[in-house]
Amino acid sequence: MRMLPPYYTWQEADETRKGTAFLTHPQVCSSGNANLCGKRNFCPRAGSFREEAMRTILPLTILALALCAVSVHAQTSASPTWKQEFARATQVWEKGEFDRALKVLEKAYALAPDDTARAQIAFRTADWAHQLGRYDAARRWYLKCLELAPSGSDLVRRANIGLSRLPSPRPVSPPPPRMPYPTDTLPTSRTEGILVPVAAAALIAWVCLLLLLQWASGWQRGALPAQVLLSLLLSGGVTMMLPLAALLIRQQLQPQPESWVAGGLTLGSIVCLAFAARTWQQGQLLRNTPLARLRSASHGFLKVRGRAEPAFGVAHSQVGNIPGIYISELSERYVRRTEQYYDSQSKSWKTRTVYRWETIYSATHGVNFILDDGTGKAIVEVEGAEFYPDHIALFYNYQPVRSFPWFAHVGDVRTRVSYIPPNATVSVWARYYERDLPGTARDEMRLQYDRFHKCMVVLEGQESKVYTSRSGAGLALAIIGVVMLLGVLYILLNPGVVTEYFGQEYIDQY
Repeated sequence: MRMLPPYYTWQEADETRKGTAFLTHPQVCSSGNANLCGKRNFCPRAGSFREEAMRTILPLTILALALCAVSVHAQTSASPTWKQEFARATQVWEKGEFDRALKVLEKAYALAPDDTARAQIAFRTADWAHQLGRYDAARRWYLKCLELAPSGSDLVRRANIGLSRLPSPRPVSPPPPRMPYPTDTLPTSRTEGILVPVAAAALIAWVCLLLLLQWASGWQRGALPAQVLLSLLLSGGVTMMLPLAALLIRQQLQPQPESWVAGGLTLGSIVCLAFAARTWQQGQLLRNTPLARLRSASHGFLKVRGRAEPAFGVAHSQVGNIPGIYISELSERYVRRTEQYYDSQSKSWKTRTVYRWETIYSATHGVNFILDDGTGKAIVEVEGAEFYPDHIALFYNYQPVRSFPWFAHVGDVRTRVSYIPPNATVSVWARYYERDLPGTARDEMRLQYDRFHKCMVVLEGQESKVYTSRSGAGLALAIIGVVMLLGVLYILLNPGVVTEYFGQEYIDQY
């Protein structure tokens, strides 16, 4: 038989199993809000919000892990082999792009699995350098071929013939002794060591992101240990990136551009999808929060609608002196600017004159107010709130207008003022709590920014504006994330496309 804590009753235990338990003791409720007054509070939304968060995070986790597995598999098995790069270098050489062909051969040399393959690539590089008249480079690569080729092979004979056909480096006799070629300037033969630290750092970064999402969405107990664990994991990820950077600097490794581009797109897609999920969750929270009354409100996140009384003064706009509990003002001047730009066709810098609107003043003001819904009054603390005003005032050259003109002259000023007037009807999504007034027997009702849900909204007008903005932002971020994922898949399915693009850009510049 399970023992109940001393502050639970059997009736509360039955209600807890049914999911409708009331908290009758001063503790933290399931939504993370402290019950400071000891009243009976009903908090049914935290569980559903946590379930929605988990349903959103789980597909993201599966997608990211699958993408990481595909990336690792592509890096280990589907990456371009040295034979493919060798054949591509031959095709580039036949097109007449000699410098680029030599660069592709260096890439094939770095991917070669054994000394025989590297000797074959070294001989081809020496032969092409010989044809281009780069005798010093040809001599170095011929010598490298002799070092790597098996004794008695045809490559040794052909390399000796190539060396004999090269002109003497110095017109003296006897020829200078052959010096060993410094191997530190040759491309490194192995770059597989990059994969392990990069994969480990990416995995740790992904785990940190998951913990951050989970902590922001569903954790209400033990937040301090979770925060410490998150900090440790982030520090571990940064620590693992430091030896990777030192390895790149010391060994002068040349990782493939595809790896960096695919990694950057993967991280960018994860960030976009995470913010899209967070925005969608906040939209669902605002949409599913029922309208409450201040007279019977309980501690926690709620939605209240009433009249905004300016009990603490009002803010005024700089242009028009418009009063309001919230003012957002933007003034722009039409100017003419002369700027320089680089013309890619003529390969030179040119000058052009542009006309545009430039911001000369921008400000946002909000003041606390009292919300009266007919059953009670609560002080609204607007710090951290997101406002959606329904009133707009337009000024052109500091004169009120109905709309801005189609044509403008240099020096014209246009101003847009968005505001919520005093005594307007507003809807507020915020955290409700009560504070004891010293010297009195009553409590003061207050609404403030909810740190658990990271949300507070003050809306004037239709509620669809809030839902549309949340849905639109989440949809845009989701589309960007999906496009990035498609770009990663395209890079994985078409190896060498990034290197080909950057090589072509380099050739076009010169």
